[in-house]
Amino acid sequence: MAQTTVLVVDDEDNVRKGLVTLLEHWGYQCSGAASAEIALDELRAAPRDIVIADIRMPGMDGLQLLRAVKARLPDADFIMITGYDAEYSYLDVVEGGATDFIIKPFAPEELRAKLQRILRERRLRQQLVDLSIRDGLTRLYNRRHFHVKLEEEVVRACRQHRDLTLVMLDVDQLKRINDTRGHVEGDAVLVGVAGVLESMLRHQVDIPFRLGGDEFAAMLIETGSAAGIAAAERIRTAVQQLGDASFTISIGIATLAEGDDGEALLRRADHALYRSKRAGGDAVTALGPDEDQQ
Repeated sequence: MAQTTVLVVDDEDNVRKGLVTLLEHWGYQCSGAASAEIALDELRAAPRDIVIADIRMPGMDGLQLLRAVKARLPDADFIMITGYDAEYSYLDVVEGGATDFIIKPFAPEELRAKLQRILRERRLRQQLVDLSIRDGLTRLYNRRHFHVKLEEEVVRACRQHRDLTLVMLDVDQLKRINDTRGHVEGDAVLVGVAGVLESMLRHQVDIPFRLGGDEFAAMLIETGSAAGIAAAERIRTAVQQLGDASFTISIGIATLAEGDDGEALLRRADHALYRSKRAGGDAVTALGPDEDQQ
């Protein structure tokens, strides 16, 4: 709850300030805006999780604000405050995109219950999103999310003229481990490699993935070729230090070059990985854009 941000929008100072004080007492990060226009400026500067707004305000009213917020922040939840004599119907509010509404005067516990329901639903939505983008065994991002993020990061790197290095990683002897020691042991190897990958990357900067089987990847954000090679060598050494000599890893890396798209970057990193595997494994290979990829 302490990380849930709320914006209260009401032109009546005593109502707005009272709600902000109440929500802060309940543990929300809360601020207020005296008009819909001010609220939109606040939301442009810092999006909020939940907006609570009076439907009747001078200038832009609550319904107009609702439509503007949902167009800009579709994942934001919105509670509309209405009156018994309001000219707007419940259907108007819901069709506008509101998560819920509350009729004034209302008891604080009624608002609290509505907020708690919204929090439960937000957690459920996030859990469903996590299930769709994360690998069930290692909890790293999965192959589907890899392709989405690759295109996003390539576009961002090109737009901002920043480096981007892609690391492709393969466990060399996983099939033999599965065949001789069983899939439980093989899964333990994969979890161990995933743990190394996460621990060696910059938290909330670089992005690790399990692509399936014995394949992993990592996107090193704002990282050039030399730094990417050094990071890959650290990952390879850290896997050796897990203390299980029955497996090693092969790594291929490629750094985004002028004219590259996501497919070109991935193809080059894949070729680099193939070279590491062909050389006997336990190796790091980097390919530049002009190097032979056969």
